Amino acid sequence: MEDLFNAIVDLVKDNTLDTKDTCVKFSEHGYKAFNFDKRHFHKIKGTDFKGKIAFIDGGNAEIIKSANISLNLLRVYHCIYSKNKKVNSMKKDFYTFTHAKEKNGEIFYETEIISPSDKIIPDKADLFISSLDETIKQGITRANISNVVNIVRRFSELKMALMAIDNLEKGDIIVLDGSLQCTYTNESKYLDELYKKANDKGIIVSGISKTTTLMTDKGNSVGNALNKYRVSGKWCYHPVADIKNNKHKAELSFVKLHGKSKYIFRFEIYKEQHKHLNEAVSFLSNNCKDPVFIGYPYGLVDADKNARVSNNEKNMMKTYISVKFGKDWEKIKESVSSTDAHEVLDKIS
Repeated sequence: MEDLFNAIVDLVKDNTLDTKDTCVKFSEHGYKAFNFDKRHFHKIKGTDFKGKIAFIDGGNAEIIKSANISLNLLRVYHCIYSKNKKVNSMKKDFYTFTHAKEKNGEIFYETEIISPSDKIIPDKADLFISSLDETIKQGITRANISNVVNIVRRFSELKMALMAIDNLEKGDIIVLDGSLQCTYTNESKYLDELYKKANDKGIIVSGISKTTTLMTDKGNSVGNALNKYRVSGKWCYHPVADIKNNKHKAELSFVKLHGKSKYIFRFEIYKEQHKHLNEAVSFLSNNCKDPVFIGYPYGLVDADKNARVSNNEKNMMKTYISVKFGKDWEKIKESVSSTDAHEVLDKIS
C-alpha cells in the first residue's frame, strides 16, 4: 500500500513541481502567447480613486426536467460598491421554459421566458439553438437540454450589466463573474452592446474568473507556473498574449489581489481600455480585504450569494407548481421519472 501512495505522490509532483513552462498554450486561433518573464510581474500599487465598482452574477435552479423540456428559475443580480460599501443593488427573477422542436429534420431547442420585466431578457431568436450546436453539446452527443439555461443566464448577466451602467459614471468599473471570451453562439452580440455603451460613457468593462482551464505549453496550470517565481505581495501579471480573436476582445492578465492570498485569478479588461488595466486592478484590490475570502472581491462574494437559488427555494417552487398542476401532476411526473434516477441514487447514498 505504501508503494501505491508513493507512486501517486511522484506522479503529482512530476506534473506540477518539475514542469519547465514556457508560456500559456491556447487552443484556438488568434492568440500569440508571450514567454513567461519575471519582468511581466507588476506590483499593485495603492490608488486614491474614489469611483464605484459594479459586480454582476447570475444563478439558476432546474424545477422540471425531461429529455425534451427544462423549466428553470433564473436569477440575475448586480451590486455597486463605493469605498467598499454597497450603495446600490438590483435582483431580477424570471423563468425559462426550454423545449425540443423539430426543424428541417433536425432537433432544435427553443426557449420561452416568463418574466414581468423585459430589460434583462435576451432576444428570443438568439435562444433558438441547434441541439448539435458546438458550444453546448457534450462530446459527439446531442446537447442536454438543461445546458441551454447557461446561455440564457450569461446573456441575462450581460443585460444586467447594461442596466448597471445607468448608475455608474466615467471611470467606474464593471466586473463580470467570468471571462470576456464569447463561448456561446450569439454571445458576441450582447458583449459588443455592453462594450459600446460602457466605452461611450467611459466605464471600464472587466471580468474575473475563479477558475480557468488555461494551461501552459507543458500542460501545467498557469497559477502553478507563476507561483514558481515566488513574487511576494499583490501583483498583476501581463502581458500574457496578443489576442486577435473577434470572439475575445480582451487584454488578458493574471492577478494576486492580496499579499496574504493563496489564489491567482484570471483577470481581463476590454481590449480598447487596456491602458486602464493597472488602474482597474489596483482599484479592485481594495475590495479584496475581507477575511471571508481574502484576495477575492467581496462584491463578487455578495453577488454570488444574492444570485444563488437555494435548494429550499427550488423545492418550494417545485411543490407550488405541482399544486398548480393539480391531478395532472402525476402524468407530468411520469414523463420526468427517467431523468430522476440519479437523484434517487444520490438519496440512497
